[in-house]
Amino acid sequence: MLLALLPTERSDALRLEAFTEANIGPFAMAWSNRELIMQVEQETIRVLGADVVKNDGPWHYALVFPIRVQGENDETFDQKLDDPASKWKELFPTEENSPSDLKPGMTWEDFTARVRQNVKQYIREMGCEVTEFKSVDEDEIFVLFGMSDKEKALDLAEKEEARVRLKPSAYDAVDCKCPTDEKAGREWRIRELERSLRGVNIDNRCPAFVRYTATVHDVVEDVEDIEMIRIVRHGLQREVRLQVLEAEVTRLFFPIHQWDDLQELYARGWSNPYKPFYFPKANMPDNVSEYFGAHVAAFFHLYNAFTRWLVVPALVSIIFPFVRPHISHEKAHWFDSSFGGMMCLWSTFFLASLKHQMNAKLLKWGMGDTVSRVKNVRKNFKDELRGSCSENLRNLLHWTLVILFLSETVFFSRYIALWRRDLFDNPDGMTFGMQNTDAGKYFKYLVTANIKIVDAVWTPLCIYLTKHENHRTEMDLKSAMILKLFAVKSVLFYYPFIRSIFIQPHVEGCPGPGNHISGCLDALRADLQLFFITQVISVGAGLMVQLAMMYWTVRKELQRKKSDDGKLSYVEVQAMLADYGEEAEVSDYLQVVLNFGFLSMFGCVAPSMCILCFLSNLPMKRLLAYRFSFSQKRVVPIITHGLGSWNFILNGLAYFGVSLTAYIVVFAYDSFDANHFHTQLLLFLAIERGVAALKLVLDLFLGDKSLAQQRIEEVNEDVAGLILASEIRRSHHPTACFDGFWCGPVG
Repeated sequence: MLLALLPTERSDALRLEAFTEANIGPFAMAWSNRELIMQVEQETIRVLGADVVKNDGPWHYALVFPIRVQGENDETFDQKLDDPASKWKELFPTEENSPSDLKPGMTWEDFTARVRQNVKQYIREMGCEVTEFKSVDEDEIFVLFGMSDKEKALDLAEKEEARVRLKPSAYDAVDCKCPTDEKAGREWRIRELERSLRGVNIDNRCPAFVRYTATVHDVVEDVEDIEMIRIVRHGLQREVRLQVLEAEVTRLFFPIHQWDDLQELYARGWSNPYKPFYFPKANMPDNVSEYFGAHVAAFFHLYNAFTRWLVVPALVSIIFPFVRPHISHEKAHWFDSSFGGMMCLWSTFFLASLKHQMNAKLLKWGMGDTVSRVKNVRKNFKDELRGSCSENLRNLLHWTLVILFLSETVFFSRYIALWRRDLFDNPDGMTFGMQNTDAGKYFKYLVTANIKIVDAVWTPLCIYLTKHENHRTEMDLKSAMILKLFAVKSVLFYYPFIRSIFIQPHVEGCPGPGNHISGCLDALRADLQLFFITQVISVGAGLMVQLAMMYWTVRKELQRKKSDDGKLSYVEVQAMLADYGEEAEVSDYLQVVLNFGFLSMFGCVAPSMCILCFLSNLPMKRLLAYRFSFSQKRVVPIITHGLGSWNFILNGLAYFGVSLTAYIVVFAYDSFDANHFHTQLLLFLAIERGVAALKLVLDLFLGDKSLAQQRIEEVNEDVAGLILASEIRRSHHPTACFDGFWCGPVG
């Protein structure tokens, strides 16, 4: 009966697996199952320059177990276990008694084979279908599993409290219309949006999310695939301690990319690098959420919103390089001051809009306030190390390194500034075989070089040290990594340029005739433009190198085939791809956040950065999307509540940007009389506090949620419980409880 419900290819695969396991035994099955998979699924696809067999099928996850390779890992698999029962209890804590065949002295090979069979048994009991096959180079066994039977999927969804949307039509039962993000009078306006990845028409209606139970099956939509991926992992975690399994037994455990969905995203332009200047659509993050989950979609929504809001500053900034050479310094300063004021308002309104848009997106993606936080314990976490002397020393060492790297930036910037001043003071001298005036111009590149070199050293070092700290959850690890990385990067990236305005005019002096501050401004403008271009090129080149390395890895794996007729499968290719770990996520966010900081703080000095940032964002986003789709493993979906710590950092940069812009406009430009310091100080305070007050008023006036979102939540809170109660009455269930919407007897 089960096989009849599955697609033809899948039914054949399961029948063949059942026949194979019955005739040759479970431990030998993987040796022949590779040919089984290749016979059933013959479609060939092109991935990273290689022709591979498409075997993603309906599978949700892959577990990769190492196996013996004669002459290579015999010592590992021949290792004797003194107490396999204790190790078994660590892996399967819910089992009261370990299997009788676990005897002291059994080999690691027998133990891991026994673990693999037990994990497969739990997966089957959960309702998933399982198959396994041997890798092309015969050193691993891939165990693929997924939930394709609808009835079993619904049973698991109820057990794991999956969240599902109410059907918009369900609102008719209580004489109410499903709310949308637009309302005219008493009518909700329905607007057609882009089709989902599965080809379903979607609109702007926002039904409530509820906990799935069998009693409400008829009034809720199907469980989304991304939610099924989450609850399958969570269901397995109830019986198997996954952090121990991943750390000690398996090589990999990852969700499987679905080729057809990736091709649909590619066709829509999201991950197509051949359309680098494709303007970001407002609804594209919804498609990203449908496939990758809200965790990844939130990042791309930030990237999209930042790029879209850059349009006006970018267009205005185009005129500055053409106008500046033909006007006086005083008029140029007035132009720059006006642009700086616009950027202060821009950053204020952008962050206010971003907050509303992000909260609206989270509501639409089912990540509202009622979603509980799910925290996965890291596989390297050891509770006994918390508070220990070794762990405290490790943290102290890490913060000592933070201070050392910060000090290096400060002292190096001062050294270069003093050196350049001496060169300009002695223009007839020679340095490294160059005229001092020429050397002084070239030495400005040392600031950019120092930023790139220190960043290249600090980033992997900080990531390595943070990952080896004893953080319990991925969220704890990520927060610590963000704090330490941004503490150094903010000073490393911003301090050399801030110093040119605050310190250099009063200590070393400014280049040019008369030691006028305009010399510092011109040098700062050139340094900012140089750095920004260098930054864009280096980040883009880094992404290209990642893609090239993945291409090379796949080609190398093909060359290692044991036989000429061996075929690499799509799942095996995915096993070679990079993980989207905390370091990759933090690095992605940092690029956006640092760029925002540069525009907020120095937009009045180098307006051309706006057009450079806008033009670079478009192709960079395509490369990032391509990397997510084809160059790294699929991301494990997790519950998210927005930007988290990054929201605090963005607001901090915006406030600091207002203060710095006000200082430059009042004290550095010729727009105001420098002979009246008290007047300048009062004007600086008025501008700086005025914009800060405007931001505060906007935050208080607009609140965390837009009016449209408030209406949607109010309607859903009032109506969702009535819909569920009505459905229960219809189904003749005496009692029920629904995730905070309604709980109690049905009268």
